[in-house]
Amino acid sequence: MSQTTQRFSSETPPIHNLIYEIDQGTLGLPDLQRPFVWKRSRIRDLFDSLYKGFPAGYFLFWNTPKKIDSHSIGATTAERENQKMIVDGQQRLTSLYAVMKGKPIINEANEEQLIRIAFNPLTEEFTVANASSEQNPAFISNISDIWASGKGSFDFINEFMQELAKHQELEPDQKSRIASNIQQLENVKNYQFSVLVLSADLDVDTVAEIFQRINAGGIALNSADFILTLMSVYWVEGRHQLEDFARKAKVPSIKQDASPYNAFHAPSPDQLLRVAVGLGLKRGVLQNAYQDLRGRDPKERVVKDELRVARFDDLKEAQSKVLNLTDWHEYITCIKAAGFRSGSMLTSANNFLYGYLTYLIGKHEFGVDRRSLRGVMSRWFFMSALTGRYTGSPETVLEADLRRLEQTEKTAEGFVGLLDTLIGNQLTDDYWSVSLPEQLDSSSAYSPYLFGYHAALNLLGATALFSKVRISDLLDPAVSGTKSPIERHHLFPKAYLRKLNYHGTYRLNQIANYAFVEWADNIAISDDAPSEYFPAMFAEMTDQERSNASRWHGLPDGWTDMEYWDFVTARRRLIAGVIRDGFKVMTGDIQPYVSDRSQPSVAELLADMETLRIEFKSTARVPLTSDVPEKVINEGVIKSVAAFMNTQGGTLGIGISDDGDILGIQSDLDFKKQDLDGYQNWLSTLFINSMGEANVAKHVHIRFETVGDNVVCLVDVTKAGPPVYADTIKGKEIFYVRVGNTTRVLSGSEMVSYIGTKA
Repeated sequence: MSQTTQRFSSETPPIHNLIYEIDQGTLGLPDLQRPFVWKRSRIRDLFDSLYKGFPAGYFLFWNTPKKIDSHSIGATTAERENQKMIVDGQQRLTSLYAVMKGKPIINEANEEQLIRIAFNPLTEEFTVANASSEQNPAFISNISDIWASGKGSFDFINEFMQELAKHQELEPDQKSRIASNIQQLENVKNYQFSVLVLSADLDVDTVAEIFQRINAGGIALNSADFILTLMSVYWVEGRHQLEDFARKAKVPSIKQDASPYNAFHAPSPDQLLRVAVGLGLKRGVLQNAYQDLRGRDPKERVVKDELRVARFDDLKEAQSKVLNLTDWHEYITCIKAAGFRSGSMLTSANNFLYGYLTYLIGKHEFGVDRRSLRGVMSRWFFMSALTGRYTGSPETVLEADLRRLEQTEKTAEGFVGLLDTLIGNQLTDDYWSVSLPEQLDSSSAYSPYLFGYHAALNLLGATALFSKVRISDLLDPAVSGTKSPIERHHLFPKAYLRKLNYHGTYRLNQIANYAFVEWADNIAISDDAPSEYFPAMFAEMTDQERSNASRWHGLPDGWTDMEYWDFVTARRRLIAGVIRDGFKVMTGDIQPYVSDRSQPSVAELLADMETLRIEFKSTARVPLTSDVPEKVINEGVIKSVAAFMNTQGGTLGIGISDDGDILGIQSDLDFKKQDLDGYQNWLSTLFINSMGEANVAKHVHIRFETVGDNVVCLVDVTKAGPPVYADTIKGKEIFYVRVGNTTRVLSGSEMVSYIGTKA
């Protein structure tokens, strides 16, 4: 009988040898492992086991045949070629290295972090260092000092006992026990771990398979880990690009440079990889993508180098699009246009990521223009978030969606038509009237239906109950204070319901029992019955405000006198109707509420983004990205103002990008070294020369608002009676109108018909 070839060897090195190899860079961490994620309590327990001489696991190393992508455990360790890689046991070895060297580790956020474990040599107790152990002289506040302070064990023990003796009298047997126990802890460095070393002739796929098999009882690597491992071998830069993007998305850019940071989601490298795989390989199931990237021929079932190279080329092209900051932030604008304001309103990371994948396909493969793409993607995101499209079996659903897109004609119309068809198949009349009210029968504070309602209120321009302030302003993620500016108020207060013998979270915290109010109003309401607090507060509002509040907040007629369960049942149907109306704002079937204020703030404008009555321009005279003549930039603001006069009026924000980023008008001011008065005079003259002094004097008002460090110019325009014509580079007496969120030229019979209808 032939003997099985053993593909590993066994070693029993002491801990101090392993730490030395890490410092020398001959033992490194391969990128098929995760970052350091152990809790401090597990590190405490590890040292307790080592101290007592208990078994503490083993390590699996791999003698790599060549340099592959890796990073060292310590923040200051070196890297060398021909390393041994830690395949299994990285968390244990990282813990040992960090504590015994007193060096920081690199955590998940790519930040340096010190691990401090305390030890009481009298009681032999280990604890995670805290304020109590720091102040208790009986504890060594940081056991790292035993090995990393540079003191010998004799000096360390004497200094500790001298300091402890200042606070308590030590008996001879206590001194002996302290010395013995500290020495025992110091000797942990000689603890011999069992180490299995894999042969150098194993390829990375085999190593990954071995890791998965031996780790099956713990947290097995998933397909994303395998693909990232392949990238470490075949495309190191791509792996680093994903990690850099993910790291930068976690924190705002200090220098205000372009950054992936946003208020919604900081993706991990494997999440970004999923988007790139979907875009480049058209795979929703990552196990299939892993086989593709290995170069496996699906028919012959063998790995071919030429297939691997081709698939990696596809991935490289796709990843460059995924990490493009312009596309990334334009997609986030689509989410804002769907009524969502921050990550606190998102219940599914998959919905966010797969929505981004769909956006990229629409832009790069179907050629959908920016405005059309923003519109359909806002509707798609709203639908998929509300219905939980990518929960349950997200990869399977995504694979089906990718198949549909592959089979669709590669035109803008084909893309928009497919998505709208899928949206319509989900958001049917029965969904709005039957399914959604049933789904609202919930007390979950983290529900897609609840956040769908919040998004709808933002889309409708709703104000908080009893307030004149828009909910979208109060939900602004940039606002952070000791009290939340807006709170969810129980319309039937909990204490009042308990008096009526209603108990339990399900009954008390029904979604249909909540309404948005400002925090001060919530405090004032306290625990009063609805019939006591509501009539007086409601009476302070105007008829229009009461009508709007009843509609937006789904208040049934005579609700304050209803039995509680009848109230929540009726209100679920009304809330479902509000969510439907919010969706119809995106389809153009319903117009959002516009207040009587003729001069909206920048915050109010940004709450709605570009609409029939709102337009943004980055500048009025200076191109920011290319060599565009000043007259072309001028035309952009002229035609917007003329179109507002010929439609329903509106506000033009200069110094605000299409995405809603505040740029300010400093570049315009610097162009001719003007102050605000000079700029206002120049802008007024520009409008007068194009549209006539009478029209401008009667219908145009220019003002400025400071937002942070930037000054924005706001041009408020009222509707004109007779038609207004503008002289631009397109010609004399051009007739502009607003159509949705765009400005269009009408001429000939279209213009005559429009003016006749307007009259």
